[in-house]
Amino acid sequence: MSVSRRIKLFFTIIILLGLTVFYPFVVYSPNTFVTELRTLWITTAMETMTHQWLATAFFPADMVSEVVNARKQLFDSQKDIQSIWGQTEQTTVEKLDANMTPEDKFYTLFEELDRESCEAFFAEHPQYIENGYENINLDWCEKSDDTGIVTKQGDKIVAINAQKSLMIARLEREGMLGTEYTGYLAIVKDPSRVSLGLCKGMGKQEGQRMPELAEYNGAILGINASGFIDNGEVAEGGTPYGYIKHDGEVLQGQFGHGYKIIGFDEQHRFLIGDTTTAEQMVDAVEFGPALIVNGQKIEELGAIESLQPRTAIGQTEDLTVLMLVVNGRGKGSSMGCRGVDCRDVLWEYGAVQACNLDGGSSSVMYYQERVINSPTTSTNNSDGRRLPNGFFVK
Repeated sequence: MSVSRRIKLFFTIIILLGLTVFYPFVVYSPNTFVTELRTLWITTAMETMTHQWLATAFFPADMVSEVVNARKQLFDSQKDIQSIWGQTEQTTVEKLDANMTPEDKFYTLFEELDRESCEAFFAEHPQYIENGYENINLDWCEKSDDTGIVTKQGDKIVAINAQKSLMIARLEREGMLGTEYTGYLAIVKDPSRVSLGLCKGMGKQEGQRMPELAEYNGAILGINASGFIDNGEVAEGGTPYGYIKHDGEVLQGQFGHGYKIIGFDEQHRFLIGDTTTAEQMVDAVEFGPALIVNGQKIEELGAIESLQPRTAIGQTEDLTVLMLVVNGRGKGSSMGCRGVDCRDVLWEYGAVQACNLDGGSSSVMYYQERVINSPTTSTNNSDGRRLPNGFFVK
């Protein structure tokens, strides 16, 4: 027998073994690890717009339907969820005492910082404080070296803007089944700076990529917000999915399907609820599911257990706004994360209200005139895909 025929025979045997042994094992095995891996595969595929065939082509229809139905049940279970704020604390900005030194004001404002690591950085790089702590503008988002500054939660600080009362941490964490994910968490201490921004000609023209969208809204920082109606990257992306309220005016009604209406009221409090709750909001979009409500974790999030690029937003008791974007699908050395991972990151930083936003190829974070994460568009556009809106810091 010739060498080429032996090679062909070898691969034929491998394929037959895969079809007769490996495939049935993966599809039908009750083994816990295999079951988790199978569910992860199906949910990850079904949460995408263009790769659902990776589930439907390889797994029985009833198995795929079970995963899809679980997602619907999750959203149905959140139907009556509604944020309730009691007497809110002063914001961190309001707590600053005029008698404090600029240095003490800085560390009071950015209470999440590990002070020792921050002081070590400034001792080595005194140019960042030569104009005073109130004017610190540190931006190492794209540097390969670390600042060495960390939060009390252990995440690396890559940006601090004292004038805008914000900082950004880079996340490098372990996820499900030994996978890793990376991303960015913006910590915005002054909630009055956060608002919803719409694309130019919303609903009539194409959406805008994040740098254009942020510039159009006069923002220094931004993340994507609601979903949109289109058929993929080739579509315009300018028509948002569901409820939109901007500057107190309702521009589009609720679509439903179990999604929550989320946004900020006149007191800059982040709310999660329905159209009744939305009456209190100044800016609002429609998405979900909720992750944390009224200081309680939402425990049942199994239907968004897939590894995906993700975006989420939350708020702490003192009204600090948390804006989270996670890379995925291999971009930024990240496989993506689950909904519970987003929830737990925001919980670690004190969120009492938090909600999932549109993810996948939409997940993007912008800071100081460029995108700082690694979007996963089908065209590999480093600015991400066109979007209808975003939450911005001005």
